[in-house]
Amino acid sequence: MSSSVEATAPAPTPAPAAAWHRRARVIAQDWLETEGQRWVFVLKTLLAAFLALWIAFRLGFDSPRSAMMTVFIVALPSSGMALEKSIYRLFGTLVGCAAALTLIALFPQQAMLLFIALAFWVALCTAGSALMRNARSYGFVLAGYTACMIAVPAIDAPLQVFNLAVSRVTEISLGILCAALVNDALFPKHQSEQLVQAVRRLYRNIAQLCSDAMQGRLTPEQLERLHLQFATEVAALESGRAAAFFEAGDIRTRNQQLHAFNAAAMVGLTTFHTLHQLMQRLRNRGDMLVPDVMLPLYDAFSNALLVTNIPARTAVEVGVTRDKLSALHVVLPQMIAEARGNFLRHEYNDVQRLNLDTALELMQRFSDEFYQLVVIYHDLPKRLSDKPAKNARQILSYSAKTPPMIALAAGLRSAAALLLLTLAWHGLNWPSAGGAVIITVIFCGLAASSPDPSGLIRQTTLGFASATPFAFFCAFFMLNHVEGYMMLVLAMLPFLLVGAYISTWRKVAGIGIGFNLMFAQMIAPENLMRFDVLNFINDSMAQVLGLVLAGLMFALILPEHKQGSRRHIADSLWGEALRLCISDAANLRHHFESRVRDLLNQLSMSIRGTADADTRRTLNQAITLLEIGHAIIDLRDLSARLKPGHPARVAKEKCVASLADYFRKPQAPQHARALAETQAAGVMLRSLLLSKETLQENEAAQLQRALTDLHLIHASLLDQSLNEFSTEAALTNGASHHAA
Repeated sequence: MSSSVEATAPAPTPAPAAAWHRRARVIAQDWLETEGQRWVFVLKTLLAAFLALWIAFRLGFDSPRSAMMTVFIVALPSSGMALEKSIYRLFGTLVGCAAALTLIALFPQQAMLLFIALAFWVALCTAGSALMRNARSYGFVLAGYTACMIAVPAIDAPLQVFNLAVSRVTEISLGILCAALVNDALFPKHQSEQLVQAVRRLYRNIAQLCSDAMQGRLTPEQLERLHLQFATEVAALESGRAAAFFEAGDIRTRNQQLHAFNAAAMVGLTTFHTLHQLMQRLRNRGDMLVPDVMLPLYDAFSNALLVTNIPARTAVEVGVTRDKLSALHVVLPQMIAEARGNFLRHEYNDVQRLNLDTALELMQRFSDEFYQLVVIYHDLPKRLSDKPAKNARQILSYSAKTPPMIALAAGLRSAAALLLLTLAWHGLNWPSAGGAVIITVIFCGLAASSPDPSGLIRQTTLGFASATPFAFFCAFFMLNHVEGYMMLVLAMLPFLLVGAYISTWRKVAGIGIGFNLMFAQMIAPENLMRFDVLNFINDSMAQVLGLVLAGLMFALILPEHKQGSRRHIADSLWGEALRLCISDAANLRHHFESRVRDLLNQLSMSIRGTADADTRRTLNQAITLLEIGHAIIDLRDLSARLKPGHPARVAKEKCVASLADYFRKPQAPQHARALAETQAAGVMLRSLLLSKETLQENEAAQLQRALTDLHLIHASLLDQSLNEFSTEAALTNGASHHAA
């Protein structure tokens, strides 16, 4: 019995070898895509750094460590980003060298005049860096502090300034060439590949946001967070495109397509959010007639945006979405007619009728704009002609700019730091104080374009401070016992390995970069090594003190005037809205959309953790002003098509003028006047539409669209976020008046 049982009992079977191999392959793939990428970056960075150091030794450069430090500075994950930063670093260095030679020639033995001229130059470069806020800003920073690095040491020896300039350029050029060579030769990670992923992610997130919002799956808080995320992704796509331009010829030919994709994404999402906000305001008031009538349209569009329950993942898949939207366009007039018929079967008033007209108009615009986005995305992989069509419309790029007051404050801060520290240097007669002056100027410039200058300086200071004891140990207990280049490398490698690895973690990258820069600076590898304990202590103290002083400059000199300042972002938003009303410049719509999205990106980058109430209020103001801005642009375009003196044109011009007064001075009287003029213009247009037989061809359609724009402006003016800003502005002005 027992034997038969034993014979029939199933024996345990080991896991199949194929399954084990598959699991191991998945684990290895995950490691390669995460931790493996970090170690590849670390090894490439160190190889390029030691290669630059070896060549500098062989060529007998005065300061081989500068070539090595250049590699650490320009080391970035993708070859495109590294090349972009390297090129601007080289250009900035050349300009800075030319400035230093010019200033020393003008003031060879006049230290105070030289310091004043240097301060003016540094202020100009720092302001330019803060204003640009992209890779070009790094060139401005280099132009400023390179002049200091050459001119300050040459104060007591002006005849050496040319040699210093030549050495600086050659050492930096060597580091750049070594970094570029290693990046492209070993496991290259091209920016163009990341750009493709960024385009896919941006489209997928927009389509998912629109679909989820139409189905009512997003809360207001989630929508706010997604709008900030979207602004960040638009900025990231533009910076990725600019970096890929340096490595891939194909990207250069697709500049216009990528600009068009970014522009279509911004405009389409703004139109959709305007429609969504209109429906949300009606729901909040308990007026469900129009939202209920719009549900079939929402369902149809939501389904058209998805491919097998998710948005298209590639440009090829989006062809399915394009076909769905094309089919939807065919039946859209019928669906709109059915929506109107369904609406007319209920009791309604004039305001509800206007709400329906506005919603249907926005739905039509969104349909056209999103279809254009899908077509652009679908055409991205197609082969392009080498010669663009002569009649092709020039697409403007997304541009990142900083409010001018922040840029001016950054320049003033750097100039003040240089003047104060150079005066202290002369008074103290401390030989290492020149290093403190240069470090302070460098980080006043670098941090000026950072969304978190205090965090950048804090992390770098920590990296500098933690590197000092390790550099001391390596220099005085290891390097003084070794001979030959390979032994030098083996002595320095463990320490630099740790710093390079820490720099791969975004949250603490500044610590790792600061560690390696300080370590290489203090070890000071040269053909003839010098081991001077007193000089080491003085120089290390000066470096750390310079960073601390840079942090103090941001804390003491105009601390509110920095990147991401909520107050400056809010003021800039209202300034952009005012510009829409009074400017006759071309491409107003694109510039307005681009500037507001950039301001939202600045707001997003300045958030640490969860956004507070003030930040959320500024975000809501930005979104509301976006709605009003697009309606104003449309209103002005429609007015321009009417004859001068036309009653509708006169009414709309009065409305735009009252809005300009409100944006210029957002207080209660101006707000009330803007509301009154908007209502008056709406009454005028409705009276004209009642007598359609007297209107010319297409004039009725133009007036109807203008009426929906006026309705959108009126509804947005009643938004709580604008009223809160008006109250805050009134309180601020009142406080200033009483103080005066």
